[in-house]
Amino acid sequence: MIRQVLLLLVFITGLSMSYATGKDKRPNVILILTDDQGSIDMNCYGATDLYTPNMDALAQSGVQFNQFYVAAPVCSPSRASMLTGQNPHKAGLPGNASSQEGHEGMPGQKTTIAEIMKANGYQTAHIGKWHIGYTPETMPLGQGFDYSFGHMGGCIDNYSHFFYWNGPNRHDLWENGEEVWHDGQYFGDLMADKARQYIEEHKNKPFFMYYAINMPHYPLQPKGKWRQHYEHLEMPRCDYAAFVSTIDEYIGNLMATLEEQGIRDNTIVILQSDHGHSNETRTFGGGGSAGPYRGSKFSLFEGGIRVPAIISYPKKIKQQQQRNQMALNIDWLPTIADYCDIQSLPKDVEGKSLRTVIDKNSKSQHQQFIWKSGGSWAIRQGDWKLLGYPQDNSGKGQLDPDKDLLFLVNLKTDSTEMKNLLPLFPDKAEALKAEYLKWEYASIDDIPVKRQTFKHKAIGKDIQLTKAPHPKYKGKGASALIDGEAGTRFHNDGYWLGFEGNDAELVIDFETTITANEITVGAMHHPEAWIFYPEYIEVSWSADGESYSPALKQVIDEPQQRQVYARGRFSIQQEDIHARYLKIKIKNTGTCPNWHNGKGNTCWMFIDEVTVN
Repeated sequence: MIRQVLLLLVFITGLSMSYATGKDKRPNVILILTDDQGSIDMNCYGATDLYTPNMDALAQSGVQFNQFYVAAPVCSPSRASMLTGQNPHKAGLPGNASSQEGHEGMPGQKTTIAEIMKANGYQTAHIGKWHIGYTPETMPLGQGFDYSFGHMGGCIDNYSHFFYWNGPNRHDLWENGEEVWHDGQYFGDLMADKARQYIEEHKNKPFFMYYAINMPHYPLQPKGKWRQHYEHLEMPRCDYAAFVSTIDEYIGNLMATLEEQGIRDNTIVILQSDHGHSNETRTFGGGGSAGPYRGSKFSLFEGGIRVPAIISYPKKIKQQQQRNQMALNIDWLPTIADYCDIQSLPKDVEGKSLRTVIDKNSKSQHQQFIWKSGGSWAIRQGDWKLLGYPQDNSGKGQLDPDKDLLFLVNLKTDSTEMKNLLPLFPDKAEALKAEYLKWEYASIDDIPVKRQTFKHKAIGKDIQLTKAPHPKYKGKGASALIDGEAGTRFHNDGYWLGFEGNDAELVIDFETTITANEITVGAMHHPEAWIFYPEYIEVSWSADGESYSPALKQVIDEPQQRQVYARGRFSIQQEDIHARYLKIKIKNTGTCPNWHNGKGNTCWMFIDEVTVN
């Protein structure tokens, strides 16, 4: 109720301004978001093999940012932060939302830029990808948009409009909250047509359009003419490049529509990517480029969070400008409000207006920013940046699983982040670590500690997995479970084995009869990454490897603080067991629990050191 009253007051203020001038000349705003576009993947950002004349022209018509960051290196939290002007944790969506209908995402009580614009007399439209909630209150019409057309999940096939890679196959195309069918019609063309139509029908009153293009995110389905244009490139760069030029063509069409309708000069156009390029299997392992920067999607190295970003407003912003100040996607909300003469914003907006940076080339509005995503975190202060549990799947370098758990860089002297400066500047690392711990979403558990080691009877023995882990998270293989070293906080460090929906079962052969009375399994609970403790563990034993004893079972309780990261070690104790073989089963919960925003979806289980004493 309080939120509604505040928005009503802002709305009345906006109307009063409009009536006082006699004619509403406030600018239109189009916020274009591309999906998984690499840090340098425009010609104007340094790509030499891409044809992007319309993006380049947009950059020439305004300001191009060269140190622009997103608040998260993955889709949903990046979008939530941009729409609310808050970091993803404050926005209530630190990880990806579910792509299944009926599942919540960003809380409906969060105030979005669309709600603010609407309260100030703007018409509001969403076109394209959503992926921050799949219930009526968390879909676009529940978050401030008058009109919406697009898909609600993370990705769709561009012809059938089905979300296909996590079955069962689900159709996902909606207009104004109702499912619609456009079988066989290319989704990019559908988006472009809806955008053009909306502009033509709403040009006489100020409008805000969030144009969330679902490209070049997988599946790589560019237009045929662009496939031919790039046929000289190798896969996957060729299809990725063709997809980028497909986007470029749509942006050119959009700008032409603004010109035809006579509203280009009074329209703010913003363009950015939601985060770095993908190296996922579904995009054939790559295609995008971060140029000199390390990292990609999911990583807090520069290649995962530094993105191309442009703003153009011919009526008030000078052309052919470059800005090297640090800026963030959470800044668009207050920046747009500034240019649109909206005076009142929610108190919890963390972004800063970039208007003085844009108009006067003033210093950065941010001397410090903190990221936290998955098991990793980073803090940037000035030119210094400290990463905790850094991850890099771009293949540009190796991270020592022990020495690089804290990784210090100076972006002024080395923006490639290839060398860890921690040994040279330990005091700077300590100072940044202390600053990080002041953040309300930080935890002392986020700070890396020396890897835990164990001595037990199974080290070096033969171990066989009768149920295989997911190939992406098989780590160092089954032997990692009995090597005497525990995994770190991050599930992808090679010491953890990951199981997607299925159980784990292993057999240890001690070669001779041993005596044991305690078997312990390490496990992870990380709801943000859809990882949960096992349901239970079972142990049975055998003298010959064929006939096993009845299983002992230990049920594992859910942590009291459900949403908080945790690691645990769970034991079965028994009077002395005399056996050569031990069989251990770890039961996956299978699906995310009902309290989780991914409820009903397949969940993950990660296990590490199995000790026998």
